[in-house]
Amino acid sequence: MDKKASGKKIWRNIFDLLPAKQKLRFLLILVILVVSAVLSQLTPLAVGYLTDHVLDSQDIAFPSVLPVLLVILLVNIVNEVIKVARRLIVEDTATQAEKTARQKAAASLLTAPLSYFRGNMTGNIHGRLNRSLEGTVKLVKLLFMDFAPAVTTGLAAVVTIFWRLPVPVACLVILVIPVGTFLVFRQISTQKGIRVGLMETRADMDGTMVELLGGIETIRALDSAQTEEDRILDRSEQLRRKEMRHHNAMAFYDCLKFINEAVFSVLVIGVSVLLASRGIISVGTVLTAYLCFTQLTGPLRELHRILDEFSECIVLANDYFRLLDLPTDFSYLPAPAADSDQTTERNASEQSIRSSVSATSARKSVPAANDILIRGVSFAYPEKPDQSILSNIDLEIPAGAFVGIAGPSGCGKSTLIKILDKLEQAQGEIFLGGQPLSALSRTALAEHIALVPQTPFLIADTVYGNICYGMKREVSLAEVKEAAQKANIAADIERFPGGYEFPVAEGGANLSGGQRQRIALARIFLRRPRILILDEATSALDNTSEKLIQLEIEKLKEECGTTVISIAHRLTTLKNCDEIIVMEKGRIVQKGKFDELEATPGTFRDMALGILK
Repeated sequence: MDKKASGKKIWRNIFDLLPAKQKLRFLLILVILVVSAVLSQLTPLAVGYLTDHVLDSQDIAFPSVLPVLLVILLVNIVNEVIKVARRLIVEDTATQAEKTARQKAAASLLTAPLSYFRGNMTGNIHGRLNRSLEGTVKLVKLLFMDFAPAVTTGLAAVVTIFWRLPVPVACLVILVIPVGTFLVFRQISTQKGIRVGLMETRADMDGTMVELLGGIETIRALDSAQTEEDRILDRSEQLRRKEMRHHNAMAFYDCLKFINEAVFSVLVIGVSVLLASRGIISVGTVLTAYLCFTQLTGPLRELHRILDEFSECIVLANDYFRLLDLPTDFSYLPAPAADSDQTTERNASEQSIRSSVSATSARKSVPAANDILIRGVSFAYPEKPDQSILSNIDLEIPAGAFVGIAGPSGCGKSTLIKILDKLEQAQGEIFLGGQPLSALSRTALAEHIALVPQTPFLIADTVYGNICYGMKREVSLAEVKEAAQKANIAADIERFPGGYEFPVAEGGANLSGGQRQRIALARIFLRRPRILILDEATSALDNTSEKLIQLEIEKLKEECGTTVISIAHRLTTLKNCDEIIVMEKGRIVQKGKFDELEATPGTFRDMALGILK
């Protein structure tokens, strides 16, 4: 019962993928199937009639036979034409379903929690998505191109057999169906799960290959190519053995099905000839019966393949719809109404101003200013709730301030800024411009905050397209050139073949690390954000480029009042900060200016002296 309900749900979900116009075409497909099944029986009947007509006439002229031959030809042509029409309608329906399914899957994955991607290999997700999409779309094709035509043609053939043969003989003839069906279901039961298991094994291998290709430089540097090749070879051999066990079983059952068909073919011919010799049926009926019988055995021969593929595709479709059912990341959920009681505790006049501004910004879901207030923030990854990353962080950053964050590796610096940009969900309270972070939509944050990570995200597009990435408006080439100039990348771009139309490889593989970082930095000068977060965004730059870009960031800060938060492993980058926050083991342990912290015993001084890294 559960399987039946699950099957209905899958078909309902697939039906929902189609626009209304495509849904109506299902009725047309059903009509075509019925017409095609009827037409397919006209040829055996015409051949039987023609045979009897020829045998009954001792002196027959060919012109009298010609109309029947033309009818057979016309029926076959018409039948083929409507089959082509059915195929095109099914293909159009399937491609429409695939287009919608791909878009829905992309939307689901792009808004899924980050924990999902931490728990699954990228290659595995990619392989799983492609296979589940293929299986979902294939269900539609299997139903209307293989299964439904086979059933309708088979039913029409059964009706013709019972019409043209005596009922006891017809019952004997169609015994091929239950015997063949038994063999098919026996084959399916013995091979149940094999195809799915093979599919999952291939998905794991896809994940491994993507992982290896992502670390190709390390593999080459460690000379571990042969080790990885041997590992892949070993897993491939295990997969091959599973496949051969499956193929051996398939060959055995295919042989049994062939024997079943052969036995009943001989039986049909023998019984029909015997009946014809006794004058019970005509010779033409012998031919009609045999041709109808072949219309039964053909689909029956394919029934295992169809049902087996159906079984596999249903598993894949279930997997696809599980992808669609991934929970939505908290940052995309509808923002709750801002609570006016959560205004910051500052002096009375500031609190009064903040309350009125907060009420306005709550309606707009946009921060009124660019100051930052953090109260009692703690964080642990959902997968490891017992391992605290941040503990009771309190921090206030005035609007337009330049704040640096320093600390040894693993102290929680990057986690803190991810929380500020609503990439991770933490306990505690965070306010941007007096507006609770929880009340800000993803769109509002994207307009308000720019985050530049240490490893920039570049797409396979032109330099121009990468600098404009994420912009919601048309950007002129002049604006892009100005942004590139400020990021100290303009001279490099002008030397590229094609300049700003130079094609950037996936991930910026045809650029140096410094060029990738400067293209990512050019984006911020184009966006002119109210809050700028730099996570070691200049780590790959030389000192000269870093200083030039730092000057441009300070100009941006002065011109736009931008609040800047900078994480830097190179402490000298933080010399001009208004304040430096020093973190260790998920806590803030020091605050102050560069010179003060350098002169004070503690974590910062140890880092400056190279004791801590």
